[in-house]
Amino acid sequence: MSNERNAGRKPKITDEQLNKIISRHKSGESLSALADEFGISRQALHKRIKESQEKPVTINWVVDDQPVSTITVDVRHRALVLANYAAQLSKLPFGFNTNPTWQEFLRVLEEKYLQHVGVDEPGVFLLTDGEKTFNPNKIKELHINKPESLPEFVFTKQDILLTRTDTDGFQMKALSGRRVHFVKSQAIMSGLLMRDWAVEIIASDIAKQLNIPCVMQKHCIFAYGGRKFDAVFSDNFELDGYTFLSFDSMLEERHLSTKEDFFFKMNAIEKLKWCATKLSEIGNLSYQDTERYMLNLAVLDCLVGNVDRHTRNFGLFYNSSTGKYEIPLIFDNGMGLFEHDYYRDNYRNYEEAMNNVYVSPYGEDPFELLLMLNKEFRLKEVYSGVKDIRYLDILNAPFALEYERRMRSLWQKLD
Repeated sequence: MSNERNAGRKPKITDEQLNKIISRHKSGESLSALADEFGISRQALHKRIKESQEKPVTINWVVDDQPVSTITVDVRHRALVLANYAAQLSKLPFGFNTNPTWQEFLRVLEEKYLQHVGVDEPGVFLLTDGEKTFNPNKIKELHINKPESLPEFVFTKQDILLTRTDTDGFQMKALSGRRVHFVKSQAIMSGLLMRDWAVEIIASDIAKQLNIPCVMQKHCIFAYGGRKFDAVFSDNFELDGYTFLSFDSMLEERHLSTKEDFFFKMNAIEKLKWCATKLSEIGNLSYQDTERYMLNLAVLDCLVGNVDRHTRNFGLFYNSSTGKYEIPLIFDNGMGLFEHDYYRDNYRNYEEAMNNVYVSPYGEDPFELLLMLNKEFRLKEVYSGVKDIRYLDILNAPFALEYERRMRSLWQKLD
């Protein structure tokens, strides 16, 4: 029997139909016309749309194409349900925090949503209800700001992990509030603000070109004591259970040192292979892997003219999760391209400035060392496909530009 008066309960629309209605309404069709088409009152349709916008939203947190967390967000009640799947804390949206507040959620979401600001690592994005972007309109408190300034980290005296001090200057290092990022200020030497932060960024970019595992550095501001300094920040690898053990400390346990006569008498290739052998023995790692690590270090240091590769900033990672040693990421590459040298403005020419540039722990001129490494390892085969090295256009100092020109020319000529 037909319902001639159209009385009684109105027909319901499915979620799929509702999504189509919302899409068509956004395209300009009137709500009244859509309600008539689907046999529902305008008031009921408006209510369904409002309810759909207020229902909990499921966010799948994805890192490097792998889901690591699910966050169910109840916007109406400002409530969260968090489920973590990954063991690596650095991949989780809230790190070690398993019970985040609403404000913490907004802060983290804003950081991760605004990838163009530079706070987020490549490969991290949000999936929401099958879409690849999160609609910030669903979170009224989320403010999307244009990247008009660099990310800024504010620290107090209690936050400072390490301050490198000597007779010439200092440099501050600290962890960000959620311990997700390691932040290092520019060095201040003899009252001059060094641009070592720029060299760090250049070095990590060159490492990426050569596919060298490296701590990727990004530009930021280090605010402390009412002053602001240029700085770099990177992921805190200790969150994932990694502890860095320096080559110096591991040699000391075995009563060895690179300051002994036998080491000084070796040539550069012999020194590299000796260090690789010791890393292999200590870490129970393949010699092929430790030799490649030492080669990567030397090549990167040559390309940026790093003069500060001492035995305390290379070594091995210890993975507390597995109880094993691993090849570490390369870090601490900033003392190069003459930005380490506060006498650089007093040099009369490039050749005079180069008298103070050598690659440790080999004590070799970087151009001569690169030729030695190429003769032994055939660098164009090791780093296949890299015919030219690109330097980011950050430094404008004449000596740095000349160094880049000559090093690029040398790399292109390698057999």
